[in-house]
Amino acid sequence: PYGIVVDGEGRPWFTEFGSHKIGRVDPATFEVEEIELPRADARPRRLEIDPAGRVWYVDFADGMLGRIDPSGEIREWPTPDGEAARPYGMAMDDRGRPWFVETGPDPNRLVGFDPATEEFFAIADIPSGGGSVRHMHYHAPASEIWFGTDTGTIGRAVIPAED
Repeated sequence: PYGIVVDGEGRPWFTEFGSHKIGRVDPATFEVEEIELPRADARPRRLEIDPAGRVWYVDFADGMLGRIDPSGEIREWPTPDGEAARPYGMAMDDRGRPWFVETGPDPNRLVGFDPATEEFFAIADIPSGGGSVRHMHYHAPASEIWFGTDTGTIGRAVIPAED
C-alpha cells in the first residue's frame, strides 16, 4: 500500500506500489477491493479525493492524471510533459482541483488541473529544481501548497484567490 487517503465514507484508498491497481478497504469488513487501471503499465503513486468523492491519481510511469468516479468510471489525461513528466507528489485544493509535480523535467514543475474545463493550468517551474517532490499538502486557510523534496528542501506555492 502506498499513497493512502480516506474518503468521506471512512474508506481508505491506496495505490498498490509496482502495479496498475488502486485498492480500497471496506471499513466494516476490512475486505480489500482492487481496481485495475486501464493500462497494465500504469504505476500510480499518490491519491487525492475531491469534494464530489472522486479519487484522483498520478501515474508515474506514463505521465497521466487519472480520476475514478463514484460510479467506477475511470478517466485519464496526459500531463503537460507526457511520458517524461514522472508525476509523483499530489494535493487537492479547496476548489476540488488536483495539483501535482512533474518530477521528470529539470527543473521540476508544479501543475494544476481544472476538472470543469479539463485543462491544465498554472504550470510553474520549481526554482530550486526540487529533485523528486514526493509529498504535498494543501493548507486551505492560506491557500498554499507545501511540499518536500529529495534535495532536502521544503517549498511553498501560493495559490491565487478565485477569479
